[in-house]
Order: sequence, then structure tokens, then C-alpha cells
Amino acid sequence: MFIKDFFINLFIFTFLVSSTIFIQVFVMKSNQFIEKIYGAIIAVILMVFSFKYMGFYYDLRVVPLIFSFVYFGRTAGWITLLSILIMRIIYMDGYCGPYVVTLLGTGIIFTIFRTYFKNLHPFKASFLYLICYVAMIRLVGGFFIPAVISNILYIQSLLFMSLGLLSGLFLMEAYQKLYSLTEELFKMNQKLKRSKQELKDTVHELQGGIFKFIKVDTHFIHTMCDGQFYYQNGFYSEQVVGKSLRTIDSSIIPPHLVPELLKYYVQAWEGNEVIFEIPWPDDETIALIALRPIKRNGKVIEVVGSAIDITERKKVESELQETKELLESFVNNNADAIVISDREGHILQVNKAFETIFGWSIQEIIGKKLPSVPSFLMDESIEIVRNILSGKSTITRLETIRQRKNGDLIDVSITVSPVLDVRGNIMALSAICRDISERKQAEKERQQLYQQLQESELKYRVLFEQAADAVYVVELDKNRTPTQFIEVNAIGCERFHLSRDEILSTPFSDLVSKDSPLIKRLIEKIKNGEDSFTLQDEYVFPTGKKITTEFSIRVFKLNGKEVFLSISRDITERIKTEELLRKSEKLAVVGQLATAIAHEIKNPLTAMKGFMQLLKTGENKTNHLYIDIVSSEIDRIESITNEFMAIAKPQAVKIQPNDISMLMNQVVMLLEPQALMNNVQMKTEVMSTIPMIHCEGNQLKQVFINILKNAIESMPTGGEIVIQIDRADNNQINIRFIDQGCGIPRERIPYLGEPFYSIKEDGIGLGLMICYKIIEMHQGKIWIESEVNKGTTIDVTLPICKL
Repeated sequence: MFIKDFFINLFIFTFLVSSTIFIQVFVMKSNQFIEKIYGAIIAVILMVFSFKYMGFYYDLRVVPLIFSFVYFGRTAGWITLLSILIMRIIYMDGYCGPYVVTLLGTGIIFTIFRTYFKNLHPFKASFLYLICYVAMIRLVGGFFIPAVISNILYIQSLLFMSLGLLSGLFLMEAYQKLYSLTEELFKMNQKLKRSKQELKDTVHELQGGIFKFIKVDTHFIHTMCDGQFYYQNGFYSEQVVGKSLRTIDSSIIPPHLVPELLKYYVQAWEGNEVIFEIPWPDDETIALIALRPIKRNGKVIEVVGSAIDITERKKVESELQETKELLESFVNNNADAIVISDREGHILQVNKAFETIFGWSIQEIIGKKLPSVPSFLMDESIEIVRNILSGKSTITRLETIRQRKNGDLIDVSITVSPVLDVRGNIMALSAICRDISERKQAEKERQQLYQQLQESELKYRVLFEQAADAVYVVELDKNRTPTQFIEVNAIGCERFHLSRDEILSTPFSDLVSKDSPLIKRLIEKIKNGEDSFTLQDEYVFPTGKKITTEFSIRVFKLNGKEVFLSISRDITERIKTEELLRKSEKLAVVGQLATAIAHEIKNPLTAMKGFMQLLKTGENKTNHLYIDIVSSEIDRIESITNEFMAIAKPQAVKIQPNDISMLMNQVVMLLEPQALMNNVQMKTEVMSTIPMIHCEGNQLKQVFINILKNAIESMPTGGEIVIQIDRADNNQINIRFIDQGCGIPRERIPYLGEPFYSIKEDGIGLGLMICYKIIEMHQGKIWIESEVNKGTTIDVTLPICKL
């Protein structure tokens, strides 16, 4: 019964191992998950079919445990070990403590063996693990099992497990060999398939064409036809394979080519290699056909042919022939001397131009060594040849001197280069010599001209840089819109308060004021096609500087680009000068007019005034009212005439020190009645101690009277006039008049003081003009500031009397 159960367990173990191997080989390939649980599954099944003998359970569970560690690693081993442990505790009865200790100790030892003896052969490793396992059983079992029984169990277990282990090892190794053979066979089949496919693809993608034929009776039958040569011409394998030359469609092989091809086919079948060219498949394409017989036992069994399109090659050969002819023509007919020499410098060949330039005939020069090199340049020429032969330089270009047959020296330009053979070795040297004597003479003349041009350019550059006006050169685009400054002088840089590099690197639109009327007019005129014009207007720079400028514009081409040259002149001072000249002319006219009017009016006016006085002495008192009115108007006319006279000619003035405060008090007292009538209060403020000033008192009073009268008349509804007298600095005093009148528009202030210019309806425009003239005569100045409906402030500065 014991032996029967033993063989049953062994059979189950063998069946399970064989089944698993069969599944992995023929059903599915190796799987890591199956490998890890493989031993656990078999061990559990074996424990289910275990048998009991002498109170102990017998089965081959340890064999899959050993195989798991040996073949599949530590993880698979411990999975199998834990499965055995769980099955032992749950499924089998009896005291399991010693076995658990044995099994865990065995697992630890197996893990150590697997870690440090993993390269050991499976046979050796399996029996090492078995001995370790049996030793653990004996060691642990010695404490719980009697010695007699222990020896019997030990021998039986060792034989039982050894037989199972041998069976399993044979199966596993057989599986390994079978799996290896299967894999190798599979790989060989795959490789063979790939090779066949690669061969087929290679033949198919071959730029030429391959075909084969055999002889059946008297016909040559094609057995193969493939390659891009056929497909590119619209032919396919099925149109040729299985057919003879005579039965192939005429669109593939024209009938007139069949006899010629048959002749070559016959020669190849007789065992000769045949190569020929033929215009096929059309007259414009040249095909190179090669026929090579395949022999077996001295007899031709088939012929392999190849077809290559050599049309381009034939064209290249033709072009090479033409190039050769052109090259020979170039050498023989070149105006430059062409010399070919050997590596030592001996002349091998020259052209006709060499005879013309140097004077030697071709027959005289052949074989001579560097005949045209002067003795003082021989070392230099030899060094050039050495450098080319050693590979330090390939092509050498230089301008030097060479010698004619008669000894004359000439300037030449030489290009020396190596002549290479097919392997890239230097076999000769070629030199191209050009007579540049005339060019050298022209270069000297050109150098002189260039030097003159440089001097001229330097002069113009100095003029450009030292110009008193700002000069700009600006590039225009296709639409004649300014895009970029390309040149500017120092004055132009100063205007923008930028460096030259900053101006040249900044776009035109970013540098100039886009809202400037001057720039808008400039761009408009250029776009309208005007090439030369002048503009004059006020321009405000980004720095806030404001000038009146005169732009002179000239549009022209510079290096193929359209540009404009602008010369900007600051005419601010000129405008002021012109304005002063206009004022002077007005004053001159006023003076002449005043003289004429005063002369013509003075005498009649005196007579009228005298007769009016006589009439007033009469007794008719009813006429006195009218006489007073006429006398008042005559006085007014006389006053106007006196003002004209003051303008017309200088008056004798008496300059002496005066107290300005006293003069001002006198004027205020004089005008106070008129001020009270207009509801105006006048207030005088002396800010500090005021020194004496040199002046003509009456004239200054006239100035103060005119200013105060204008202030009073500007306040018809009343108000206050403040007069402030203070020292402006150590050399001047300042008299300030502040009123609360209607004010003066800002744009009219610059014209105040001009003859006949007045902002009052009944004014004649001479009062302020006289004030300006009197203060100017006293070396002082008048400033007027005003705001409409808020009042006017007039500052009069006068120099202090110097003791």
C-alpha cells in the first residue's frame, strides 16, 4: 500500500509538471505571474493527494518548493512555501509546530542559497536544497520523534523525494531544451521569412531590372521579371513572366527589336556572357542589358539578365566629351598664359597666350624649369610649390613680377593650383598668368584720384560738421515717407540734445514731433513730388526748446535710395531783428509824419488860441460857454501835437538824481481826482529804502501818468490800483502797477508799444509807445502781464544812481 500511494503521488506530480510545461510551450508563452504561482499550485494539489504512513503524511510537496527557488526565484519560492504552510495548518491534522519551524527555517536557508549561489547548475542546486531540507527535518524531528522511527522516516523520505526530484528535473530540463529549440526554430523561420521578403523588396526596389529565362524547346520563356526599371516604364511582372520574346506584348518589346534580342539570348544560352546597349523601351532611352548564364554540371539551366537605364550616363559621357573639347578650346584660346608643369617645376605644356606674353615658343619652353621667374624671386616661387605639394595650401593667388625672354620684367597675376589624379595625389601643377601691367598703371592713377577724392571728402566733411546750420540726411521709403536719419552734423545733434548714434538709431517718426505743422507740411510736399523747396515756421523740440526755423529741402538719390537733405537755420534772432527794423521804420514814419503834422498845425493852432482869448474878453457872456468848449478842444489838439513833437525829435532833457517815491506821490496826487470820479482807489507801497535814481523827472511822471490813466480807464466799475516800489537787486529798482481792470488778451500783448496800436476805442496808440521810448532812454525795461477779466500787472525797472 505504501509503494502504491507513493507512485500515485509521483504520477500526479509528473502529470502536473508535464501539463504545465505543455501549456507554456504550445498554448501560451512564458508568463511571470504563472511562474510565481506554478510551484504553489502543484504543491497544494500534491498535499491534497498525500497519504499517511506511520502517523506521518507523505507527498512530494518539497519538490515544487525546491523548483520554485531554483528556477523562478525567491518570490516564487516563498509563495510556494506559504501555500504549503497554510495547507498544512488548515487541511492536515496533527501537531504541526515542528513542521512549521522546519519549513520556515528551510525557507530562510533557501533564500540565502538563492542569493549567493544563483549561478549554480539546477541539478547541483536542487540536490543541495534537498539535502538542506532533509537535514532540517532530521534536526527538528530529533526532538519529537524516536530515533528508530526517525531513521526509517529519514531514509524513506530521502528516497521518495530524490526520486520525485529526479523526475521533476528531467521534465524541467527537457522543457528548457524544448523551449529553447522551439524559440530558435521560430526565430530561424522568422529570419528566413524576413530574408525572403527583404530579397523580394530589394529586387523590387532595385533601380534597374532583373529577369530570368529558360529554354523550352525552341522558345525562351521568361520565369522572372522585377525591378523599378520596368515599373517606371509602366511594365509589370505578369506581362512578361511565362511568355517568350515573340508572345510578349508589342508595347513592351517592339517587334523590330525581337530578332536582335533573340541573337543575344542564343549567345547567352550557349554559355557566353553578353553585354549590349539597346534603345528600349523607346528610342530616347538607352538600356544596358547584361546576360549571364547559370550552369549546373557544365550545362546552362537558366540565364539571369539585368537591365539598367544608362540614358543619363550616355548624356554625361557626351557632356564630358563636349567639356573636354571646350576645355581644350579654353586653354588654347585663353588670353591668359596657362602653364602646366611637373612636381619639380619643369614645363609640360603651355598655350599660345604664353608665347604672346613671354616671347618663348612652345618648342623652346618645354622641359625648362621655371623659365619666367626672375632670379631674385626664385626662392619665393620654390617655396610656393613646396607648400602646394605638402598640402599646406591648395590654391595660391598672388601678384608678382615675371620675366620675358628678352629680359623685360612685367607685372602679372598668377593663380597656382595642383592637378590631381583619380586617387587625389598631386601629379602636376597648373598656373594661370595674366599680364596686369596696364592695370597696375591704372591702379596708380586710381590711387591718386582716390587720394584726391579723400581730400575732397575731408573738406566736405569739415564743411558739413562745422556748418553753423543743422544739416540732416533722411531716408525715404517707397511711399516717400521719411523713415530714418542716415546722417546729421553736430548742430543737428545739439538741437535734439542727443548724440549722433542715438539720432541715427531712432526712427524718424519717434524723433520728430508728429503734431508739428512744419513736419506735416514737409512730408506733404515730399509726397506730392516736390524735390526742392523751403519752409519757415516755429518748431518745438522734444526738449521743450522752441525756435523759428527755415528748412531748405532737397530730394535726391543716394546709393540707390531716395533721401532728402535738410538744412535747418535758426532764424529766431533774425525774425526779432526784422521785427525791430519794422518798428524802427514805423517810428521813422511816425517821426516824419509827426514833424509834418506839428509844423502844419502849430501856427494855425496858435492863431486860433489867441483869437479865442480875445473873444473871451468880450462882454457877450453867452458865448463864453462855447468859447470854453472850443478852447478845451484846442488844448487837446495841442496836447496831441506836443506828443507828435516828442516823437519827432529828441528833446533836451535834464538828467539828475530824483527820489522816485516823491515823483510817484506827485503823480498820484495829480490823478487822484480822476480816480475818485471812477470809484478807483490808488495805494502806494514802498517795500524798502529806495535810493535816488538818475532820470528826467517830468518824463518819468509822463510814463507813470500814462500807465495809471490806462489802469483807471480799464476799471469803469471801480477797483483798486496797487503801486509797489522795491529794489530788484543791488543795481535796479522795480515799480509795479497792479490793477483789477478788464485785462489784455495774451495774443495782443506783444504788439503793445507799436505806433498807432491801441486796444482802446478812442486811443491813437502813441501813449505806450512814448512810455517805452522814455524808459528805454533811461536804460530801463517794461514788462506787461495780463489776464482777461482779472487785471494787468506792469513792471518798470530802472537803474540805481551810482555815486
